[in-house]
Amino acid sequence: MISLKTNKNYIWVYFIIFYALWCIRELWLVQYLDMMNSIPRGITSAIIKIAIWVIPVMFLVKIMEKDNPLSYLGLRHNFKKGLRWVSWVSLVFILYFFLNLTVLKNDIDFQMGFSKWLNTILLVGVTEEIVFRGFLLRKLMDTYKFWIANTITSLLFVSIHFPIWLYKGLFEYPFILSSILTAFVLGIIFGFVYKKSNSLWSVIIIHSLYNLLVSLFY
Repeated sequence: MISLKTNKNYIWVYFIIFYALWCIRELWLVQYLDMMNSIPRGITSAIIKIAIWVIPVMFLVKIMEKDNPLSYLGLRHNFKKGLRWVSWVSLVFILYFFLNLTVLKNDIDFQMGFSKWLNTILLVGVTEEIVFRGFLLRKLMDTYKFWIANTITSLLFVSIHFPIWLYKGLFEYPFILSSILTAFVLGIIFGFVYKKSNSLWSVIIIHSLYNLLVSLFY
């Protein structure tokens, strides 16, 4: 009974440690990273994010769940089924941003540096979806019904953005409310697609596409 309870609850210990490490990166290390040129900053940021986000999850799945990390996280199966969900959700996102472009008359910005391409667009889908949908949501569904697990995961997903919003001075009313709502809704959508497709690749691609569109249109 003790081992079963420990196995169910260790993710909260993991998340607290993970959150603390990410706060150090976003609130302290970021000032030194911002002093670097685009390429060194991008590579260093990528290494740090992989070390904090991906590697611990791989070890936990291997040691605590006694499973193959790629299979457990949903990186080995249902790729084709996942692509169908990618097509539909991507179309909705593209139409949404196109409407914003035509209605709000926003400019398109193609001037993105190496660091932004690597970390905000290419790497973010892999790292963040491995933690939140592939691991946390997957693990929480062992204890809770899907929608409860998805809501908890989405709230945790919102919270991980707090440190960088605070650092950039974006934690101000009323802007913070729209940021929180957007991150929460995206978390719900990503979780729903992951559940339906049973493939982490679907949400990895959708997440990265969303960040690309945000970078281009805002």
